[in-house]
Amino acid sequence: MARLVRPSNRYKKSFLEAVEEPGAQQLFARFRGRPEGESFPAYVRRIRSYSKGVSLKNGLVPETTYWLVEGDIYIGRVSVRHKLNRSLQKKGGHIGYDIRPSKRRCGYGRLILKLSLRKAKELGFSRVLITCLSTNIASQKIIKANGGVFKSEVCTQKGKPTTYRYWVDIK
Repeated sequence: MARLVRPSNRYKKSFLEAVEEPGAQQLFARFRGRPEGESFPAYVRRIRSYSKGVSLKNGLVPETTYWLVEGDIYIGRVSVRHKLNRSLQKKGGHIGYDIRPSKRRCGYGRLILKLSLRKAKELGFSRVLITCLSTNIASQKIIKANGGVFKSEVCTQKGKPTTYRYWVDIK
């Protein structure tokens, strides 16, 4: 049974396999952009520290990251942002998630968002903003299946797809 866990060294092998999957290049930008020589345990400590507002790059907000795992297999990640800045109000929202390419179209996107809404409720949220690109039909379906109500469409970069903004009331 798949579940959310905090990032852990236990999933290193599977995580590193996910990083190398075809189509995964954009999903692991934070991992790929880590300081040269940073070990995997240091990486895990750093992303866990974001929930306390520690080690954040300029312009980022505190967020709690969870990994969706099944047994020892890394499936995806979700970040629940503790607040919104101006940028996140347009693109990004309270919750951002990714599923590794080899595990897509198996229902994990819907599950990771459902479980992350519970985590957002634990953090005190009763309502969250979730965004996706207008071209991302799969994410639109996932958000709507989890109670997302379309709010608006925002152009964040000229010549690029617009961003759809959805609000989800957490029960």
